[in-house]
Amino acid sequence: MKKVIWLFALILSLGLTSCIDLIDEIKLNGDKSGSVFIGIESQLLGSILSMAKEQMDPNAIESLEEFPNDSKDKLKDLKGIQNVKSFSQVSEGRIGISFDFVNAKALNQAYYALLDMEKTWYSPNIVKIGKHKISRRDLTPQLVKELNKSMPKLKESEYLKYFNLKSIVRLPSQSKSIVYGEKQTLNNKKDIIMRYSFDEILNKEKSTAYKIKF
Repeated sequence: MKKVIWLFALILSLGLTSCIDLIDEIKLNGDKSGSVFIGIESQLLGSILSMAKEQMDPNAIESLEEFPNDSKDKLKDLKGIQNVKSFSQVSEGRIGISFDFVNAKALNQAYYALLDMEKTWYSPNIVKIGKHKISRRDLTPQLVKELNKSMPKLKESEYLKYFNLKSIVRLPSQSKSIVYGEKQTLNNKKDIIMRYSFDEILNKEKSTAYKIKF
């Protein structure tokens, strides 16, 4: 999160209006296992960092480029987590990590590890997976808290609308109902894409929870 906030601060300082997506993608299998990609995507990410090298501390740039490997190390010893890979494709506008999980318990352990937190028996699950449903708890309160603490004037930025949280859920069968934010749809889809601008999250405190039945 700190590196994501740093990247956003960098974009603001350069006055750029390229959209940056913070990606949380889950591909779910019929047996409740699946795979995840978490990272940052932007068509101009390579250009942004190239411009930043003339203005910012080189160590800060290197830290951002290395965060996929740092994240990979946090998952390497977790039970039920496999095939952990890091991506530092800055020139292609993509950096992040991917991994496979055997069940929801392992997935939530991974999320907590990436947040540098320990998942205890009383810690709330971030994602719940049932036989024909998947849901995520509302991340907005924590996001608002972290962003307000790190960048208290962020709400006033005109560039806030260019930074998004993009959640993607790929289902093993077609959806029957999708609820997220204040929206509810009945579209029969296998690939669900939900995008929330940080303007909505910070200023309107829009819920980032979702519930999908399939």
